[in-house]
Amino acid sequence: MKLPPVDVVVLSLDRMADTHECIDSVRGQDHPDVRLWVLDQGSGAPMIESLRARARDERFAFVEGGRTGVAAGRNRAYRMGSAPVIVSLDNDAVLADPGVLTRAARRVGEDRRLGALAFAVHDYSRGGPDLGSWGYPWPAASHFDREFLAARFSGGGHAIARRAFEETDGYDERLFFFGEELDLSWQLVEAGYEIRYAPDLVVRHKSSPEWRVDWAGGRFYFNVRNMIYLNRKYLPGGGLPGAYAAGYVLKGLRNGLAGDAIRGIRDGLRLSRDSGARKPLGDAARAYIQRHEYAPRGSAWRRLRLEIWPRLAHRRTR
Repeated sequence: MKLPPVDVVVLSLDRMADTHECIDSVRGQDHPDVRLWVLDQGSGAPMIESLRARARDERFAFVEGGRTGVAAGRNRAYRMGSAPVIVSLDNDAVLADPGVLTRAARRVGEDRRLGALAFAVHDYSRGGPDLGSWGYPWPAASHFDREFLAARFSGGGHAIARRAFEETDGYDERLFFFGEELDLSWQLVEAGYEIRYAPDLVVRHKSSPEWRVDWAGGRFYFNVRNMIYLNRKYLPGGGLPGAYAAGYVLKGLRNGLAGDAIRGIRDGLRLSRDSGARKPLGDAARAYIQRHEYAPRGSAWRRLRLEIWPRLAHRRTR
């Protein structure tokens, strides 16, 4: 099989040295046909000039996109290219070895059922799981090094089959920040595709609070709001949104963020009132998500103990 070309998309927002290191890791890949697209989302003048100059010298695409949010930025950047495989990286992440894109492209090209590959996100400094990027069953150490079918991927690093992306509505731009990957994941599942966590496809992520939204500064609010919205969007009529709301209130009380939890629930419900936002999943997609998202997390008591009760300070931010 001929190795399919790859479009690599990087959304940048300041962090000049990190962004250039991310670009270096893409330029150092052994895949023979990689096209790099860097979409800036509001960096300062020194960062803009450095990226413009590098793009001219190395002939990759650099576009100034403004502060549109992650979902809108990815929609725009994905549609700039035409390669059959799209790889998205955070600008504070690097590909861990020169063969990552080759292995990802080969797997997407060989498996027509595959909608997305979730990369393993390692902590840049310490190694092992970057817990702020881990969205799978806890404890992370029990799953981190094994491959499995999943119902989501991490924004820090992933590959998407373009044919699958084109069967979706793209990222939901209502979300702006947080949960956009889960939204697209569930659209891919509804379209009949699988998502696979691949521990041999590694990105090293620099978890840092610089220029990021932290838990006390709004991250928890967006987390609550968007998860309430997504469950109302895709799973209306069930008890799951209510269970999520109760869990978030408890977690908010545990972490001194009860006000953020309540505001998030209120605004998530408001966001979901638009009838155009409702896209109930079919039976096959619901069964897939139950099997690969909820069942592996265990009982309600286990989720309370491992996911809701631990303090947020123990989980690093993106």
